[in-house]
Amino acid sequence: MSKAILNVSVLGFFVMLLANSTQASEFHATPFDFLFGNHIDTHQETKLKLSKRGSPKKLFGSLYIIYTGDIDAESGLPIARHPRGASQGEDCNDPAVNCLVGWLIRGLPGETKFLYHSGVNGDDHPVWLINRVDIPQPGSYSHFHWISSDSTDPRADSVPAECDVNMAGQLEGANHEGGAENIVCPGWYLQIRATREFAFQHSGENIPVQPGIDNATHLNLLTNYAEVPGITATRGGAH
Repeated sequence: MSKAILNVSVLGFFVMLLANSTQASEFHATPFDFLFGNHIDTHQETKLKLSKRGSPKKLFGSLYIIYTGDIDAESGLPIARHPRGASQGEDCNDPAVNCLVGWLIRGLPGETKFLYHSGVNGDDHPVWLINRVDIPQPGSYSHFHWISSDSTDPRADSVPAECDVNMAGQLEGANHEGGAENIVCPGWYLQIRATREFAFQHSGENIPVQPGIDNATHLNLLTNYAEVPGITATRGGAH
């Protein structure tokens, strides 16, 4: 067997092993101990790589899911969602909670302007405004997640007060005094690659997921923004 084929085989085995592991009692153990400092830490486990100057360079790791036990009627896939943390009895450090790798993550540092959280799909991922030229390439970096002052990111001490919150809904002025609307927040652009088949339950929707690059479940970037009166909800078959 050639060295190239052997390396590919070893990499494939590693990815398969990671995708089917639970990480229960070692959740956030070194070296996968990076923290965003907010709610995503209940279901992410990543390793931070710094540049020679000590600035953030890249992240890689996993996003976790737990199965609900239900089946999505439309796709026939088992329904899964993110674990919500110890306060909800869904702590990935608890061996009784079967946290599984739903996606593999690659992250690059950046900053983006917050627009809003509540929309036609209810309380969804917060939406961020970005210039096209600032979207990392090559890759499929379709999701942005902010950091707080509790993050282990070197930029944590410079997080604007408006961005220094735990939950997405707290970024909005209606729910958080001051609000982060039109504030540029530091964080990470994430590319996510699904490791298995399931229906991801989020914001009232069950989104079919297939192994491979996933640009649907966590998409929250806009490259142009304007008020659209009478916008129609995406559910219910209307467009």
